Amino acid sequence: MNGFNKRNFAVDSIACAVFWTVVYIPVFLYTSKSIDLALVGLGSAAMLEILFGGLYGRFLDVFRKKFGLK
Repeated sequence: MNGFNKRNFAVDSIACAVFWTVVYIPVFLYTSKSIDLALVGLGSAAMLEILFGGLYGRFLDVFRKKFGLK
């Protein structure tokens, strides 16, 4: 890697949060006892995805570089 790229990190964080939030909506609605609990779970998951999405993007960059992918 050529260094830390804030833009890529931000985009990875947002993309990860959007993707997993969409996936989690039916899961939390189905498994929660109330809509309030589903919203709490969804909000918590979204925050974690925002926090760790950029790190996961960096992790993927390492593997892409290792296997010669852009």
